Amino acid sequence: MDHVARVFSLVGVSIPNFLFAVLIILFLVRMFGWLPPLGYAELWNDPGTNLKQMAFPALALALYDMAFIARVTRSSMMEILREDYMRTARSKGLSEKTVVIRHGLKNASLPILTMTGWQFGRLFEGAVIIETIFLIPGMGRILIEAVFQFDFPMIQAVIVIIGVGILTINLCVDLLYGWLDPRIRYN
Repeated sequence: MDHVARVFSLVGVSIPNFLFAVLIILFLVRMFGWLPPLGYAELWNDPGTNLKQMAFPALALALYDMAFIARVTRSSMMEILREDYMRTARSKGLSEKTVVIRHGLKNASLPILTMTGWQFGRLFEGAVIIETIFLIPGMGRILIEAVFQFDFPMIQAVIVIIGVGILTINLCVDLLYGWLDPRIRYN
């Protein structure tokens, strides 16, 4: 299972979002006819079609992030599982599942949380390209159109909204640090 996860994460980190999106369109949408054709159906007008049309862009956008977080989780868990307190927990008679989840994953979660927060900013970067490829009218596409039209107030507005989103996620990550590890205190 470890080898499968490592291969998946290596492939996921190696393929850029835009290439994965093009491969999805080429193979899954065009050749196999899966899901509705490219375009956009409003969520409130046709929720079923909207969810179908959002499946592949979401997959294309999330592949790199899932693979990256899987690599960070694996390396963090491998480091934590070698610690002395993990051997102590096993010698006390705790089941391997309890040792790994309760003691290992909890202590390995801080670097995972850090990388997850960092990846959120990357989602906006990928959204610009993915929205353009899949013809989705979103903030990324608005930003691209504003750049081509030299609409500086719109560019500034989109950048501010993205910045506020990233700041909010960073605040949530910092608050979660204190919850996950009570030794972390903010003065």
